[in-house]
Amino acid sequence: MRLRVHVQEQQGGRKNIPRKKMKDDEKKAMVSIDEAWMPLRGRSFQTRVVYAMCFVAAVCTLGLFLMNSSTLNMSMLTIGNSRPIYGPNKMTPEEARVFLRDVDEGLQAFLNKSKPFTKFGPPVVGWDKTRADAIRKSTNSSSGVNPKPRIMLITSSHPKKCENKQGDQMLLKSIKNKMDYCRIHGIELYYNMDKIDDEMLGWWVKTFLTHMLMKEHPDIDWFWWMDSDAIFTDMTFELPLKKYENYNMVMHGWNDAVYDKRSWLGLNAGVFLIRNCQWSMDLLHAWAPMSPKGKIRNGVGEFLTKALPDRGKGEADDQSGLVYLMVTDREKWGNKVYLESSYYFQGYWKVITERFEDMMEKYKPGKYGDDRWPFVTHFCGCEFCCGAINPEYTVDRCLIQMERAVNFADNQVLERYGFRHKSLKSAEVEPRDANSTAKATTTKTAKSIKKAV
Repeated sequence: MRLRVHVQEQQGGRKNIPRKKMKDDEKKAMVSIDEAWMPLRGRSFQTRVVYAMCFVAAVCTLGLFLMNSSTLNMSMLTIGNSRPIYGPNKMTPEEARVFLRDVDEGLQAFLNKSKPFTKFGPPVVGWDKTRADAIRKSTNSSSGVNPKPRIMLITSSHPKKCENKQGDQMLLKSIKNKMDYCRIHGIELYYNMDKIDDEMLGWWVKTFLTHMLMKEHPDIDWFWWMDSDAIFTDMTFELPLKKYENYNMVMHGWNDAVYDKRSWLGLNAGVFLIRNCQWSMDLLHAWAPMSPKGKIRNGVGEFLTKALPDRGKGEADDQSGLVYLMVTDREKWGNKVYLESSYYFQGYWKVITERFEDMMEKYKPGKYGDDRWPFVTHFCGCEFCCGAINPEYTVDRCLIQMERAVNFADNQVLERYGFRHKSLKSAEVEPRDANSTAKATTTKTAKSIKKAV
């Protein structure tokens, strides 16, 4: 009603304006417009059309430039302002800190309203002292003269038969590969095939197993988680533990990808090394509450997607959860995590496996651990057991390349006993010197024939 009265008042007011005054105002407006186009006065109609078209084209070009410049660093366009950017949304570090603080407050409020996480029991306190006491009493600890740190490798696979026909065979080859490496380097191995908890299935079982074993084995210095689809491809290479003495966790990754881009792919949680200490206990208690399947895991996934720009929608996964903890509290968590990229703490199989023959010709194991002779090759995305393979690959390609990788590693074991695989695609073996003997025989025969001729 009030709107209608206002419109009527405007219309009524306009009727009272003299017609002559309106015409004078229109003339003034026309003169103003004409003066604005002074450059075109005195020109022909065709010339004016050309000028007008050029003007329109220039405006359109400017508009397209401004639209496409959204990906540019806007700080470059500000004279005298070189403020740093943070993340894909061009936030400054302070803006990102405030943004992540708000997201984390929302996540903590959500978890506090949810069912309490009791899988681990009450938080562990005073663990470093408990460990020290247990080590003094233990005869198996690494507390002697020039001690070698004790390591336990943990891996796990599905308790049921694999959906993929060859999945069980691949899992058997994978665990055999890990057993060989552990035997050679004096590492303990824990292999899980049990359904530990209905709510912590899939990726998250690693947090439960690591926490469980850490409490039961205070004499172990490091726990080394490895997914079932990751295998050792350098059986001689050893972890450079001296390098990590000021850190409590090691995994493959890049600092800029994690902290600058906040990318959930900035590290890979399929293989990690974690120190047995209070910090690690606290980390597991902060990480695992995101895991219970259902409402909690789905709800946490929404907060992880808000915080990590390149993460799609979906339930919370262990890798995103860890990145989230590192970027929201870098001082507490991130500064104690070493992101390794100088060698393949875990390497992507797709860029490795087709080069094995070239590696064997040029290099030797035990020295590099990088692309010259990779330490660990991870077949992420192949999903040998469940059958839910990444559509980017084919089942045959995954199986063939893993067979090659397993045999590539197995040759390094067999050569100690005088054997090697006939080829990387074959399970059959032959004496290690069979090829060289055959070549020598062929050369000798060729020389005899040449001499006879």
